[in-house]
Parts: sequence; C-alpha cells; structure tokens
Amino acid sequence: MFGIDKKIEDDQSLTVLFYNMGAMDTEVALVRYSMYAVSEKKSSPHIEILAEAHRAELGCTGFDIALVNLLADRFNALKEREGKADVRTNVRAMKRLQKEAMRAKEVLSANKRAVIKVPELLDYVTLSLTLEREEMEAAA
Repeated sequence: MFGIDKKIEDDQSLTVLFYNMGAMDTEVALVRYSMYAVSEKKSSPHIEILAEAHRAELGCTGFDIALVNLLADRFNALKEREGKADVRTNVRAMKRLQKEAMRAKEVLSANKRAVIKVPELLDYVTLSLTLEREEMEAAA
C-alpha cells in the first residue's frame, strides 16, 4: 500500500489523489498521510481519507465509444463521402475505426496530438487527420 512505508516528518503531511478508471466505472479518493504523535518520543503513521467518489457510468468504454463516434463523424463529413451511407453501417469499417481509436487514445495519454490514418476505410476513401487531446476530451 502506498502510504504504509512512506517516511513523513512529524510536522508535515502529504496529500495524494488516487484515480482508478476501469472499463465501466471510475473511482477517486483524496487521502492525507501524516504522523500522529503517540507520545513525546514516538509517532505513528496516520492515514485520513478526505474524500472519495464513484461514478458507475464513467469508464474507459464511454471514452472509447465517444472517440469512435468522433472519428466516424469526421469521416462522414469528408467531401468524398458526400451523399454516401454513414460509415457506422459498415461493420468492418467500424472495427478498423475502433482499432485506430484505441491507438489514438494511447498516444493522446502521453502526447498533445495523434495522427490518425486509416487507408481506404470505406469506398476507397482514406481517413487522415490530426486529433488534439482537447478534442478527445470534449467528445467524451
């Protein structure tokens, strides 16, 4: 456990935010670590949970779906796609978009932008764009 072996001076404290986003839900806890004076010569670690929250409807799956929809919307909006069926009607194309969305999410977790390129996604039209991290966050 994080705080058990932490060395904290008697007059200091350490506040940590623990964040766990799973596939279907998100859990957050704000915890303060400090030392508790047992006697004049001895102190003991003290762990205080300041706040905790759980959102059952907020998980990575929701981000994945939002990102795939963003890519599908961008592809459908291409000039070459005008008057053609929504890419969401093609299972194979959607699987390719999902794969690219997962790759983009990993890139955006450590970078500000990701280059998306899916050659000949549907009807010989290539999806090619640069996605900013802010766009992904706004989509979710």
